[in-house]
Amino acid sequence: MEHLVIHLADEAIVGGPVQYRWMYQYERKLGLIKRRIRNKARVEGSIVNEHLVNELATYCSLYFDPTVETIHNREPRNFAPQHDISSSGDSPISVFALSSRRLYEKGGKRVRLSHEDLHKAHTYILLNCSELTSYVLEFDEVAPELYPNERVSGLRDKYFATWFDRKVMFHSSDGSAKHLQVLATKPSPDALSYKGYFVNGYRFHTQKHGEGRATNNFGVCVRGEAYNAEESDYYGLLDEILEIKYYGIGHSTVVLFRCTWFDNGNGVVVNPNGLVDVKHNSRLKTNDPFCLASQAEQVFYTPYPANTTETNNKWAVVKTKPRGVFEVTEAQMEANAILQIDERFESPCTVTRSDQMFPASDADAYEQVSDEESEDSVEEEHEEEEFEDEDDMEDDENELFYSEEEFGDKDDRDEF
Repeated sequence: MEHLVIHLADEAIVGGPVQYRWMYQYERKLGLIKRRIRNKARVEGSIVNEHLVNELATYCSLYFDPTVETIHNREPRNFAPQHDISSSGDSPISVFALSSRRLYEKGGKRVRLSHEDLHKAHTYILLNCSELTSYVLEFDEVAPELYPNERVSGLRDKYFATWFDRKVMFHSSDGSAKHLQVLATKPSPDALSYKGYFVNGYRFHTQKHGEGRATNNFGVCVRGEAYNAEESDYYGLLDEILEIKYYGIGHSTVVLFRCTWFDNGNGVVVNPNGLVDVKHNSRLKTNDPFCLASQAEQVFYTPYPANTTETNNKWAVVKTKPRGVFEVTEAQMEANAILQIDERFESPCTVTRSDQMFPASDADAYEQVSDEESEDSVEEEHEEEEFEDEDDMEDDENELFYSEEEFGDKDDRDEF
């Protein structure tokens, strides 16, 4: 048994994901059946009786009031409804329309952000809002002329928030950017900090709150926009969860994650099998520690059991997917779109091009065939029978008949 760990990597490469070939679902079902036994002297009867009671209770629960919690309307483990503070109805902006839930509703701690952190958070929200893409492109065109003595790479972080405020508040006279005025003004410096959050189907904990727990839910991954030599996925540790409040037209809130990022250039190693390792001592030197909660995916970091020169100071990255969420592309949906035909409505005869096809779901249309089509089908059957009779006659003519002696011998054998 101690040699099993050596072969796990080879089995994963050959057999693929283990969840498609393990026996856990059958073992869990057997364990459920065993727990239903109440009378050990009558094992089978006890299982049947418990199963009937369970079926009746489940059937009756379908008629309960929707407010009564049953197995049919129970919320998932990491359920995240629309945030109460987010006013997506008042302000149709993507950064505010986020399905999320706090880990503890009354566990928020009020913190005051510094001027530098507030500017970084506000700028990051503006640059990652899909409604402001055209403004970002316009700023990139005019910024080198407005700020000729500054480096082009740092113009967005320094001046985009100020330029966007002037653009929307003073230079937009047609009213097309009125719904963006809530983003033009800076948010409140008073933010709420939480220990945990439910978002994107995951349960996130801050690094401090997750210390000493069996499951570390503070691993964060943000996918890069362009996968090239300069940019890839970003991996980090969740330090703080903040709710940033904007004031203006409506009352809206943005959830931000403050993270410590690993160096995605020298600190992230991808082996030929696609497995990812991070060097936990290599940190990314950046002035942008924030990311939107909607961009975050959860990962787990685990150290290697053997401390060698190759695995020293490395953590293996275990990527996970939220419960009940499946990534299906349009090509896969088209490939799996198989039409099922009900055998009850299939014709027993061989279908030809001249036959009229009906979908299996349209049973009435299949039964309501016109009399003319039925008569034509009967005539075609008669013609096929006549054609088969002519073929049989030709075959009979070509057969070899018995000679008279053979018939005589046959008659003698019959008489005998």
